[in-house]
Amino acid sequence: MREFARQIEQLTAFDGQGNTVRLTKLDRNTWQADACKGPLRLDAMIYCYDLSVRSAHLDDSHGFFNGTSLFLLPVGFEEHPCLLEVLPPPAEQRRNHREWQVHTSLPEAEGEPGAAPRHGFGWYRAPDYDALIDHPIEMGTPQLIRFEACGVPHEMVFTGAAPGLDLERIAEDARRICEAQIALFEPETREVPFLDSSDRYVFLTQITANSYGGLEHRASTALMISRNDLPVVGREEQTDGYRNFLGLISHEYFHTWHVKRIKPAAFAPYDLSREAHTELLWVFEGFTSYYDDLMLLRSGVVDHDAYLKLLAKNIAAVQRNPGRRKQSVAESSFDTWTRFYRQDENSPNALVSYYSKGALVALGLDITIRQTTAGRHSLDDVVRLLWNRFGRDFHRVGKGVGEHEMTALVAEATGIDTHEFMSRYVNGRDELPLEEWLSAAGHELTWEPVANTPVALDVRSRVQGEQLVLAVVYEGGNAHRAGLSANDTLVAIDHLRVRSVAELDALLARYRAGETVSVHVFRDDELREFKLTLEAPVKTACRIVPVTQEQTAAATSNP
Repeated sequence: MREFARQIEQLTAFDGQGNTVRLTKLDRNTWQADACKGPLRLDAMIYCYDLSVRSAHLDDSHGFFNGTSLFLLPVGFEEHPCLLEVLPPPAEQRRNHREWQVHTSLPEAEGEPGAAPRHGFGWYRAPDYDALIDHPIEMGTPQLIRFEACGVPHEMVFTGAAPGLDLERIAEDARRICEAQIALFEPETREVPFLDSSDRYVFLTQITANSYGGLEHRASTALMISRNDLPVVGREEQTDGYRNFLGLISHEYFHTWHVKRIKPAAFAPYDLSREAHTELLWVFEGFTSYYDDLMLLRSGVVDHDAYLKLLAKNIAAVQRNPGRRKQSVAESSFDTWTRFYRQDENSPNALVSYYSKGALVALGLDITIRQTTAGRHSLDDVVRLLWNRFGRDFHRVGKGVGEHEMTALVAEATGIDTHEFMSRYVNGRDELPLEEWLSAAGHELTWEPVANTPVALDVRSRVQGEQLVLAVVYEGGNAHRAGLSANDTLVAIDHLRVRSVAELDALLARYRAGETVSVHVFRDDELREFKLTLEAPVKTACRIVPVTQEQTAAATSNP
């Protein structure tokens, strides 16, 4: 047996007569049971208190889990059908237990004794282990709303306190996004890809005070969002937070095609026992990050001005990152397990995101295709080729995109040669010619100084007890030039004690650009003093404006 979340606290095995069977641990996540008569039963105690989209969380208000966090893999039986019984917790351990429901895209085990009713406890069925771990489950008393996209049922489940939540508005916006994406991949049939896994798609959303994130699955997605980002009944304004939530919905739903079916060859099949490396995450996450906002525009849930603001925000974030000069998006993709998801204090200076920069590479590729083909082709044609070649019949064919196939695939879909583009902007670290690309699409990109920007140390800090620790020192900034380092504990500025971010900001507000201050820090247990000149910050805001409405429409439409 293998487990992958490493949250098991206790594991015991029994044979068919209830006798204990010895388990031998072979490595960090594999056990071997002694031979026994009859079926082998395993009892596992698993720690479930990670309130995230990745793992499992259980308390008296709800339960949520991904199968990877609970279900041991019986080695050699990966392809066998699985039955899962979901039982309610004992009544004395939870409140309102009679009102709890089960929300999942995992099909009910129809025909089995005790088969679960819709949204009920009981037996569920998966065709194999891979499917078993790809349908997360939410239990409790969430808010629920349904809609149909292209005639197919969709459910949205919201867990957590959110007074006045405007479910109708969210469902209508989500419907429009889903239908726009279905039309992109299947412009003629309007068919969805998940009906081989479930009779519906389920959005499972955890509402918290301050969170954001998502994880895609074959017929559902797990989301997390701050309650302040969600719309309230009677308030019609579209906030930045709500647009971000719609972008999250769009991003994870796009993965229904582009990741869950279309995959890199390195993920086909995916070996859960090791880290799988690929240089193609700029395609799978970068393309998705480009289309998530573009689908908001195409579906009509945001207008063109709002879309340009979203694009400008991403451009500004990428251009502020010094790591873009040190790492290509192909390198970032390959290093995802060793560096991107294991970031340290220097990561903002050394890494680039294959999500955000990958989205800009996708933008440039889309514009290049449109410009070179006089609007006859676009990145849509590439995405549809990927779907037709690698995604539609993936579960039958099981073939993924090869590491060095993208240039040939773009040529096949559009007729253009992108060897130089890939060499410079995917495998290389050349600055993206964003002004040139956007000009070709009928837009002007400008950088404008931010007025009244206060002086700063150019660091990211964290409070640790009653101390303020420099978590990140940005390369080339004021603190970096003075010799300060990440993990220094800030003690005082000009002999005035600093213990919080608020105190630091208030103190720096008393200084003007060009002044020099004395900074005392502890580095390990040694008190150090540095002279730091507060040079004027060079902060600019990115702005994109359309030049002509005709070019704007052509740049965002489907050829």
